[in-house]
Amino acid sequence: MALAALRAKLDGMPEALADELPGETWTQLREGFSRPFLALHLAAELYTARVALALALDLGWDTKLRAGTDADEILAGLPAQCRIPVRWMLGFLADQGLLTREGDRVRLNGEPQTDLAEIRAFAADEAGPAMATFDLLDRVRAVIPPFFTLGKPGEPLLFDLTTFPLWLAYFRNDNPVYRPNNLLPLMALRDRLPEGARVLEIGAGSGSFLRMLHEDGTAKGYLSRIAGYRFTDVAPAFLRRAQRELAAEMPGLNLSFGPFDLNGDFDAQGIEDGSLDAIVGVNVLHVAKQLPRALKDLRRKLRPGGLLAFGECLKPSLDEPIYLEFLFNFMDSFRGVELDPVLRPVHGFLTPEQWRVLLEHAGFRDIRAYPDARAIMDKVPDFFVGGFGALA
Repeated sequence: MALAALRAKLDGMPEALADELPGETWTQLREGFSRPFLALHLAAELYTARVALALALDLGWDTKLRAGTDADEILAGLPAQCRIPVRWMLGFLADQGLLTREGDRVRLNGEPQTDLAEIRAFAADEAGPAMATFDLLDRVRAVIPPFFTLGKPGEPLLFDLTTFPLWLAYFRNDNPVYRPNNLLPLMALRDRLPEGARVLEIGAGSGSFLRMLHEDGTAKGYLSRIAGYRFTDVAPAFLRRAQRELAAEMPGLNLSFGPFDLNGDFDAQGIEDGSLDAIVGVNVLHVAKQLPRALKDLRRKLRPGGLLAFGECLKPSLDEPIYLEFLFNFMDSFRGVELDPVLRPVHGFLTPEQWRVLLEHAGFRDIRAYPDARAIMDKVPDFFVGGFGALA
């Protein structure tokens, strides 16, 4: 029944997107939002729900869940770091219909739905052998129990030597689920990229955005507008890998590499105020501990009229759990941010409207969305990604 509902939802989704977007925009987005992407995206949501339920059973929560429980009862005796993941898991599983809501409590009824093979078969039938997202979800389930049972921090568990290659596979442009995360900020960058541009990429990670930029810019003739591109990340492993691979792949691009910490002192990191024409970030701004301040500091580093182009996973509402949060809620960097009732009401991913509030507060102007994510969400509630471009 779940897969039949999945297929029914998938069958109407491309048309809903095409109807909601102007013709030229849909033409540009069509590659990223193909049927394989949509199939994998919907399958990943169901897969995440079943993995999360299986993890709950692995952790021994079944007796409480069958009796009816709430987050406080599950959290009794668990480390404090479990509060956000537990509340998210119960809310998400209830939204997905795997738990039944009973007022403020949830209950597990009947036989648990944890079959993963049928979802993989559905995804393979629709999109071929693109299993990176499912492999990563399986691995998270396998490695994360000590987060709950022993209070171990999430990052070392999630990025050990056996799991790190799965993250690299997930962040690749040939993973249809991830590709739109790079495509939308790319649209924002190339839309207003000036000649002689000095570009800084923050949180550049595996380099998948730069690879897409290089391929697209070479094909369309705008790569020559970039006078210098500084590739940065806070993780030495990503920087070493990028220096080893990307410089050799892109000899025609003036590349430099170095650390940059979004949560550090911007003035101490070797980038002068007003020295940049563009700053790019893909799914990185949401981890800023003081996001309003970080956006103001980024604006200072841009020349007047300089461009901030970024992509983010988006939420339909601030209190609605989305499946992508399962991968990140175990990370202190994702949870441990400073909240503000107006500017930053929640940790993690935000709504399109909240990003506009933040950008305006930081002094950015001429804010453009790539595409109008809210208009799409109203027709396609499972639309969780967007790009933005804003001028300093």
